[in-house]
Amino acid sequence: MAYTLSRSEQRTPGREPFEDTGRSDRETGINFGEWYSTPYDKTHDISLYGSYDLNKKWSFNTNFIYQTGQPTNYPVGKFEFQGLTVPFYGLRNKERLPDYHRIDIAATLTPKKNTGRSWQAEWVFSIYNLYSRRNAASVNFRRNQDTGANEAIRTSIFGIVPAVTYNFKF
Repeated sequence: MAYTLSRSEQRTPGREPFEDTGRSDRETGINFGEWYSTPYDKTHDISLYGSYDLNKKWSFNTNFIYQTGQPTNYPVGKFEFQGLTVPFYGLRNKERLPDYHRIDIAATLTPKKNTGRSWQAEWVFSIYNLYSRRNAASVNFRRNQDTGANEAIRTSIFGIVPAVTYNFKF
């Protein structure tokens, strides 16, 4: 078992203008110069790993991963400009993607060693993301063409991924 409690923040203050032009040229910085979460901020990160050797031929492994959702920006409003609808975003990384979690499993078959060979081999049968959780890589917003309502669209990269691997050592 491994658990990490962490915080990753950044601050980007603004700059004052080099010369006084009589107008407000002051840069406010990101988030008005206040601290905000970086994209790497994962407050909670938990990993559980289990392994079981049934006999000399078969071994089984499982891995569970949970992470706090990644900081992101969602639109908080919109405005019209020259016939275009433009989204308005609030403070930097104020929201988070949904939490990430998955279970991976594997079974390893190690055939009886052939004493005439100088190398060993094994077969690994595995499943990544066993329960096919659609973890969000990003969330985008669009206007539904049928209803006209705004909607959030979750983009996921991987569902369940079975694999067979042949490993050899020499």
